[in-house]
Amino acid sequence: MRKKILIAVDQSIHAKQAMKYAAKIGGVIDGMDFVLFHVQPMISQYLIEESLTKPKTRAQLEKINNKNREAADALLENCKMQLTQMGIDAASIELKTAPRDSGVADDILNMVETGAYDAVLIGRRGLSSLQELFIGSVTTNLISHSRQIPVWVVDGEVDSDNLLIAVDGSVNSLRAVDHAAFILSTCPRIKLALLHVPPRLGDFCEIDIGDIDADGLKQSIKSANQRCITDFQAQAFNMLKEAGISESQINFRQIERRMFPAKAIVEEIQTKDYGTLVIGRQGMSASKFMGRVAGAVVQKINNRAVWIVP
Repeated sequence: MRKKILIAVDQSIHAKQAMKYAAKIGGVIDGMDFVLFHVQPMISQYLIEESLTKPKTRAQLEKINNKNREAADALLENCKMQLTQMGIDAASIELKTAPRDSGVADDILNMVETGAYDAVLIGRRGLSSLQELFIGSVTTNLISHSRQIPVWVVDGEVDSDNLLIAVDGSVNSLRAVDHAAFILSTCPRIKLALLHVPPRLGDFCEIDIGDIDADGLKQSIKSANQRCITDFQAQAFNMLKEAGISESQINFRQIERRMFPAKAIVEEIQTKDYGTLVIGRQGMSASKFMGRVAGAVVQKINNRAVWIVP
């Protein structure tokens, strides 16, 4: 089955990094189609309302719309040329643009959620210290509000083909495995690992527990987690094997924590030969918006890609 990935592009270096990552993935995974999508600049609502009653304003508005469309078409053609120069078959590249309506992130989401896409790919913006803290607003909104479509966030130059899936035994992390299995199906070149960072008592209880038997609670959490992750591992391996990924490509790692889970995951992906991290947006502690771990990981990556699966 072919995979359909939407790449959100503009004139930034971040968009070029996203395209380079797409070309890298497309070079090792068969059956990938890419749609380059650009959201045109917003036109003032005052100007639109004025054009309803004034023919001269309406004519000027039409000229602005035409110029925006021409600029978008030129940008998309240039991006397509860059992708083909990177080795992607021109026949697998489609170009789309639309005027800005609800905002860039919402317009991208409207496109992907009505177009049978398997993921949306975007370059991470984060140059200043403030941006490093919050990441780009478009990226944040995409991750937070995508209800079904995984969001792939790329930072810098990604060298390694290998992939790491962060798992915690939850249904959402199983969806992360399922997404990776679908994308990587029948791909013999990529090595992947499942990484589990066991929870601690502090992950569930932030108050002073006083006379409560802390050691007993810690042991209970450890035992329950081990049963959960053992069952999860069997399901995950079976899911990957059914997708055509051989057992020799798969590794399971469990690391004892000396730090916060997000920091442990980032250290693992940055110090080992992994180019891509796959992580569920929600974990055992489900949240309406980005979970603390997934959000922190996206903020901290360098020269890596993160697939956030809702």
